[in-house]
Amino acid sequence: MSGLSRRALLACAGLGSLGCAIPPTGAAVAAPPHAGFNLAHLHREGLGYGSAASRAQLARLVKLGVNCVALTPFGYVKDLAGIGLRYSCDTDPTLTHERLLAEISACRELGLRVCLKPHIWSWTFMAEGKSRQDIVPVDLEAWEAMYTAFIVHHARLAAEADVEMLCVGLEYTAVTQRDPQLWGRVARAVREVYGGVLTYAANWYGELEAFTAWADFDVIGVNAYWPMSEEADPSVEVLRAGWTPVVEQLCGLAERYERPVVLTEAGLRAVRGAAARPWDHGLKGAPDPDLQGRYYLALLQAFAGQDWWRGVYWWKWFTDHDRREKDAYAPMGLAAEKVLEMAWAQSPM
Repeated sequence: MSGLSRRALLACAGLGSLGCAIPPTGAAVAAPPHAGFNLAHLHREGLGYGSAASRAQLARLVKLGVNCVALTPFGYVKDLAGIGLRYSCDTDPTLTHERLLAEISACRELGLRVCLKPHIWSWTFMAEGKSRQDIVPVDLEAWEAMYTAFIVHHARLAAEADVEMLCVGLEYTAVTQRDPQLWGRVARAVREVYGGVLTYAANWYGELEAFTAWADFDVIGVNAYWPMSEEADPSVEVLRAGWTPVVEQLCGLAERYERPVVLTEAGLRAVRGAAARPWDHGLKGAPDPDLQGRYYLALLQAFAGQDWWRGVYWWKWFTDHDRREKDAYAPMGLAAEKVLEMAWAQSPM
């Protein structure tokens, strides 16, 4: 990184002093230090990272008031044992080292800060209805060594590109439950090659309680898909009330570890009834973009005024607009985008 101290890096990233407060009811909405989106790469020539299409979407995000994006390069494993992790450009010619660097450069030119957030994927996840949460290595020590090599590879890239924040992992719930301190060792290995801000994106369910390595990180990261309401079409007030115990829980975590909190993922499918199952990417229902908009507004209101809260990276935005119709999480052109435009684009950063 540049010659800044860690304190200066944290300040530049909007991750300074902490403080807890009672969530204000009906609080005004304002842009947090991390007003961000997870930017999903489309694995098609001319539509993914480093493309003109993606740059157009970055420019659109800037007009929306977004100041940060999380870029999500992939590694690939064979199965739930997590073996055979591959992550060279040979695995995906649409997402090479050069294209990722080009995307980071485009972000910089537009004034966007970057969080590099590598993912692991396997086709068996889809076939078996599983995810990274369910990876159960047969040999945990060997898996740790393999994963450390993967994330150190990306840490070197982050250092090369002077990326502000690196997410060293996300939602490896079963791994964390078996060895909660594993991620501290991974973080220390990363710090040997990367001097920026470190976080981990802990799953809200089953992992956040088990994760005990936050002292080795600068920021507590949470993928925040808590259920908000069993109502099919809840109001903003009901949704904001649903966030209240979450805010209290995260405030306690911030105080315990003396670390700020960033929601590394949060979002809701624009379908009726999604407030009961925000995590369910396969949820079907009648289209309900207004519910998604109310969810966005309720989250921003619930966290407003919390000094320990540094912001959210919504899940998700795509590098090409047409993808929005195929993924109900994407708010592109819907009510939630208008909510953010009214809140973030008109708020001082």
